[in-house]
Amino acid sequence: MDGHIRSEREEFFEQLCISVDAGETHEQEAIEFFENQFGEADFDPAEWLDIALYHAPEVARGVIEMVAADDRARSNIAAVIADNLDISYGEDECEQFAQTLQFAMANGIPVDFDLVLDGCQRAIDDLDTWADEDTKAPLLRLREELLRLQADE
Repeated sequence: MDGHIRSEREEFFEQLCISVDAGETHEQEAIEFFENQFGEADFDPAEWLDIALYHAPEVARGVIEMVAADDRARSNIAAVIADNLDISYGEDECEQFAQTLQFAMANGIPVDFDLVLDGCQRAIDDLDTWADEDTKAPLLRLREELLRLQADE
């Protein structure tokens, strides 16, 4: 998610998370796969946590206690969400992003709201060139929620 080359196991975990989100796989399968990676040489809990946070929050809820505080602090979920708002701006996605960021904050994961707000604004600016108000509405609501969360911080 930050330009590093993923291992096959990391790719498999991402696919598991996507399948969980689609209702095709039970989250326990992804949680157990995550748990079995501890001790593997190329396992980075922060990267894997970001995958779960982005694709399947229910998996993130199941693995968060396994991730040490210093690894949580290295999470890059704000950047991941910000970088994807130009392609993921539907109602369900924006609601999930807001919930994910709230969950992150509640669990010791730093959230750079300025970064997410910048990504949100870039996506809104892009939509301004072609989209109607209904298409932009989820991003506008997300921006308002981000501003509220930032003020509560």
